[in-house]
Amino acid sequence: MIFYVILSLLIVVLISIKIHYNRYAHGLREQPSYFLWFLTCVVNFQGWSRESCCLSTAHFKSNDRSGYLNEKDIPMRNQSRPKMLRAVPHRQLSQQAPDDIMHLMHQYIESISIPRYGGVTTDDQLLLRGKSIIEYTGADGLFLPNADPKSFGRGEIAHLHSNDGSFHMLVHPLDAKLLIDKQWAERFPLAGMNLFNRITIPDTYILIYAPRNENEVAIWKTILTSAIKYNRDNRSAY
Repeated sequence: MIFYVILSLLIVVLISIKIHYNRYAHGLREQPSYFLWFLTCVVNFQGWSRESCCLSTAHFKSNDRSGYLNEKDIPMRNQSRPKMLRAVPHRQLSQQAPDDIMHLMHQYIESISIPRYGGVTTDDQLLLRGKSIIEYTGADGLFLPNADPKSFGRGEIAHLHSNDGSFHMLVHPLDAKLLIDKQWAERFPLAGMNLFNRITIPDTYILIYAPRNENEVAIWKTILTSAIKYNRDNRSAY
């Protein structure tokens, strides 16, 4: 009798897990693992995924008087923020980049970088591209060469989410504030945290919303260029 009760409870639990996972995965083009779904539950339980947290700029402190972007570089985004999955993975559920725009983004990334291979070159000004180290569901990453293996993402500057066209980037604090205020970006929910006493995620690790047309691609290029310059100038920061 006890066996059947336990079996029935187990079946109910498994069905409940499946229902909740399907709700979580709805709207995502990729199917995240159950492990990432569990991490998402933790993120949501702790409140790290609240919109007020992801849009807050209070964490961005800098001794510099200016960043790598200015007001005239970045116009106010002309649409409300997209619907988001603010967890793991961190994704757009609406306003995703059309296929032709995704093609332009991939073309541009290929035009400014070379394949990563071992990640070691004799030219520190090169940009390398390869599979993201930070993004566990798969993404194309941009890297600085000859990076410190202990640095955040081993020199990874940014990566492109091929399912929606959004981009995670590491940017200057003042640029992060500007981009969030102009509604082009939001903080990664775990930004500023130290995970397992091994991985410190910088405060200014942000998600750039997907460009939806060629004009927005031009703005995206400007943002990416600023991130590249910032990371080159601060190679030893992380």
